[in-house]
Amino acid sequence: MAKIRPVARYALKRQKYKGCISKLLSGDCEWGDKDLKPLKDEIRKLLRVEQNEVCPYCQRIIIPERRNLNEHIEHVLDKSKAKYKKFSLTASNLILACHGCNVEKGQKDLLNSGTPAPIYLRLIDLPFIWPHPCVDDMVRCVHKAPGPVYSPIEGSGKEAEAERMIKDLKLNDTRNIESRYGRLVERRDRIMTLLGRLARINDEKSRRRMAPLILENEKVAAALN
Repeated sequence: MAKIRPVARYALKRQKYKGCISKLLSGDCEWGDKDLKPLKDEIRKLLRVEQNEVCPYCQRIIIPERRNLNEHIEHVLDKSKAKYKKFSLTASNLILACHGCNVEKGQKDLLNSGTPAPIYLRLIDLPFIWPHPCVDDMVRCVHKAPGPVYSPIEGSGKEAEAERMIKDLKLNDTRNIESRYGRLVERRDRIMTLLGRLARINDEKSRRRMAPLILENEKVAAALN
């Protein structure tokens, strides 16, 4: 996938969110505060489109069911660390990640040990230990072979960072592979069942409902390969 553009800025610039953004950055509310939900929902929608519903770390689609549980607004520099809290709503620090990658990453600091806390988030100047989805084209850094099996791409200039990310996220761990594969197979089977029902009805309304399901099924099939 191409570098992720900081599209969250379109939501962050909206006047109606200025109050809740100010509260978060001043410490008057937390990330889970209900007042932030409309803003976070808008950020999710923007990032879904920008990322084509794909997690940049594992390069797999984010399963749509119960989306807010399977899809996380990921802070590349973790918001729970005091030195990075001011970047909690910096657009270039926000991506969508799948549940598995978000959990494995946890609160890991993605800057090299000993790096002074940045004053501004100038990504190109910072020594990240993984490829950064807003700076690096992830598919040019990490090869995903059928299985999937992940490996650094030689000549990318990010071989060490890609190897570190694969190891830290346990992308080649058998249990993780089986879990991801199983969720995709389950989703594919549900889509096919629903398409079958709609095909039997075969009226204008059912045909309209089939179109997005067919597209989603193509995405799932691609992710399974």
